[in-house]
Parts: sequence; structure tokens; C-alpha cells
Amino acid sequence: FDTPFYSEGFQMLSQTGGTFGSPKAIGRCPDDEPPYSFDPNYYCKIAYNYIIFRKDNTWCLLGFTSCNHYSGVFEIYPDGYLKVFMSLDGSTKRSGDVLNFEKFTILCGDSKDAVLKQYAKLIQNNHKTLTFSKDVNGWCSWYWYYEKVTDKDIYNNLEILKKHKDLSYVQIDDGYQTFMGDWLDFSDKFPDGLDKVVKTIIDAGKEPALWVAPFIVSEHSRLFKEHPDYLLRDYEGNLVSSDKLTYGGWRDTPWYVLDFSNYEVIKYIQKVFRYFHDKLKIKYYKLDACYWAAIAGYRYNRNFSRVDNYRAGLESILEIVGQDSFVLGCNAPMWPSLGLVHGMRISDDIVRNKDRIHQVSFELFNRLWMNKTLWLNDPDCLCLKDLGEQVAASNDYSLHKATILLSDGVFMLGDALETLDSSDFADINKILDVKKQDKEISYNDDFTFFKVKLKDHCLHVHYNFGNEDRNITLENGAIDFFSCKKLDLNQTLQAGSAIVVDYKNS
Repeated sequence: FDTPFYSEGFQMLSQTGGTFGSPKAIGRCPDDEPPYSFDPNYYCKIAYNYIIFRKDNTWCLLGFTSCNHYSGVFEIYPDGYLKVFMSLDGSTKRSGDVLNFEKFTILCGDSKDAVLKQYAKLIQNNHKTLTFSKDVNGWCSWYWYYEKVTDKDIYNNLEILKKHKDLSYVQIDDGYQTFMGDWLDFSDKFPDGLDKVVKTIIDAGKEPALWVAPFIVSEHSRLFKEHPDYLLRDYEGNLVSSDKLTYGGWRDTPWYVLDFSNYEVIKYIQKVFRYFHDKLKIKYYKLDACYWAAIAGYRYNRNFSRVDNYRAGLESILEIVGQDSFVLGCNAPMWPSLGLVHGMRISDDIVRNKDRIHQVSFELFNRLWMNKTLWLNDPDCLCLKDLGEQVAASNDYSLHKATILLSDGVFMLGDALETLDSSDFADINKILDVKKQDKEISYNDDFTFFKVKLKDHCLHVHYNFGNEDRNITLENGAIDFFSCKKLDLNQTLQAGSAIVVDYKNS
């Protein structure tokens, strides 16, 4: 009853901790609760992919090590009973059909880190990790301009990016298209088309990166009106928008979902990515709203499961761009993405307030082991400036910087670059310098202390997620990593703050 555990969700926004008797959501949108589920189960907690718990000083992990066609499901009951099964996820089978089961393992050990490393190797045996040779650092338009971004906004930030050689990518994140689904119809905010903006980025010596939501289609789009035959239907053959089955989406709704068992759909999406890749020379794609390609409730053709539908979509995109491009999954089903994305968003959207900054930190901590083993983790953007009603204290931003430092994956800035001063860029460059180096990261079980072992020095990261100040004792030679000031051995770590301590030659 009181055994603590951690379990994954089907999609990015679902993670669960707490105890068997009292599960606690870590992610904002659990799979088995509204708005993602219209039929919540109050008798047990539903989890996916794997569960890990500690009993009598032994770490135990039960997990699926493949996800080629079907998802692995756990029912977690308050009395400690655990039910594990494989869901056929909407595929239809006849008597005599052969089922290719997903692989499953049970691991135990004294060290949580060792158990997770062993688990990662078993997954890699079934899903080869996609790698990318370039550092993935840059700037993203979404968290300052959202869908209202214009070509002038891109140009203004590009001018500043020219001065920062380590920030290579300029990510146009939504707003360039007329509607979801009409990816080659450009909005009046990009009056000269996307091609001119992309060419300007390339001519400036930077790399264009593009947000696309290739699995969904807005009811307002031309594609919806011209090709309803491209869209998934329910078991009665009715065209059904996603909001009738799960959370409906965040803008340009209602959304419908493409049917990747239809060869015409594959031809359509490959045409889109050929334009972006072959003509515009874009080599970085953030694929968003991926979960909707694998939602329950649709009827899939050709014996597809919802996992098959999603993976077929990813495979069709990789066939066009996969040889030389970085593909990032976002709002994605986690294990169904294995082996088919280079990077994965592993936390919620950043919002400039204390609660969200703390939330995304714990989301990242629990998925830190996935980085550079399953994919390159994307912790979402580093944001350092208030925006409208999004207001955070200096302690919040310091904690956010510490978490981004630990993430060691995709690095994107989210503020309008003109709002950042020289001290901000000094901190950014410190993070980028650590990111370049080989390192070992270890941490305690409650995520209040992290150790980053580098070649010639060591970083200690202390967190205080509580509501009261906490006293900590440092070692001799302690220096504040960001300010470079010498620190006293006895420190008061304020409530809701973090400090990164640098120990040289240790």
C-alpha cells in the first residue's frame, strides 16, 4: 500500500508517482483522467510502458522493451496488486491470425540507475536509437509570439542570432500556415511565403527548423474539405473529430486525424515533406500533436492498430527526411515513438510561473535516463523573461536554468532575443559549454541533489522545492556556477530555489 513507485504514461503529458495506495500525477494530463479520457477508472491507476518501485532496498522494474504494434498497459491497485497486459489498440483479428507480442522484462537490483541502464539496453536491442551528428541548439518562436509570429519577428531575432555561433537553429514554431493540414498554404503573416524566410535564415549562416503537426487536419482546412477520404472514422464509419474521443487540441479545432493505412495519405504527407526538405533545404522538424495519430476509438484499416497508424506516419516522413535531418517528437505517444525520432519532448510546455517550472523539472528528472539512450531529450525552451500574465520570480528562473543545465539535450531559447541582456547570454554560454563536454550525472532519489562530473571540475545542483528555507553545507572551494562568486560553506537555500555549485579540479 505504501510502496512508492513511478510509472510512464502513453503520451508525453502523463507520468505518475506517489504510492500504490495514493498515486500522484506528475504530468498535467494523465491518460486515464479528463480531458484525455472520458471514461476514467476510479478503481485503479492506468499506466503504460514500465513501472519501477523500491521494496526492501531492492529496485524492481517491470517494462515493455518493444512497441512495434501494440502498447503495454499496467493496472495499479491500492492493495499492491499489479495487472500487466498488452492492448491490441484497435486492430481487428480473425481466428487463426498470428499475434507478434511485444517484448517484456522484469529487472531487479540494488541501484535504480543500474536497473534503468539495463532496461535501456534491452529497448535498444529492439529499437535502434536514431542519432544526429550536430549540436541541437537555437531559438524557438513559440514562447514569445505563439501563433501570431510574423516573418519580421523571425528576421529580428535572426539578426541577434548571427552574433551567437553556438545557437544554430531558428525554429519557426506554428503560425506560418493557414490551417492545420494545409502546410503548403502560407498565412498572410508570411506574405512572401515560407521559402523566402527559410532562404534568409540559410543565407545568414543559420539552420532553419520547422514545426509541423503532420497527423492532424483542421475542420477549417482545404484538405478537410477536399479529402475527407484521408481521415480516420469510427467503427460505424462516421467521420469523428478528436474531441469526441479525447482532448480535442489547443487551437484551430476541431481536429481530425489522418489514416496512414491509406496509401494516398502517405503520398500526400511525403509531398509536403519533400517540399520542405528537397526544395527549402530544411533539416530539422518538430513534429507536434503526435499523440492524435494514436488515439483510441478510431477504426483502423488493414488490421492496423493505433500504434501502427502512428509509426506508419513517422516511417513515411523519415523515408523523405531521415538521412540528414533531425526529427523531434512532441506531444507524442512515448513508446510508440521508439526508434523513429531523433529527439523527444519529455516535459510539458514551459509557462513562466513557479508551478509550471517545478512541474516540468520533475517531469524531466524522471525521464533523464532516456537522454542519449532512447533519443535526445528536449526539456522545452529556456525562458528568462516575463511575458504578459506569465510572471515568475528570480528564484523560479534560477531553478529553471538549473533544470535546463541538467537536461543535457535539445537547447532552445524561448524569449524574444532583444529582451536578453549580456548577463543572460553569459549564463546561456555557460550552459552551452557544459553541454559540449562529456559528463556523468547522478542524483538522489528525491531529486533534491544532482552531481555533474566533468573532466576537470564537478557541479553540484541543490534544489529546494519546499515552502520553507533549508540550510545546506557546501564543500571547500565552492563557487557559484553562474555568478562565479565564492560561496560560504553554510548556505541558506531559499524555498522554491536552486543553486549550481562549481568545484574546480574535483
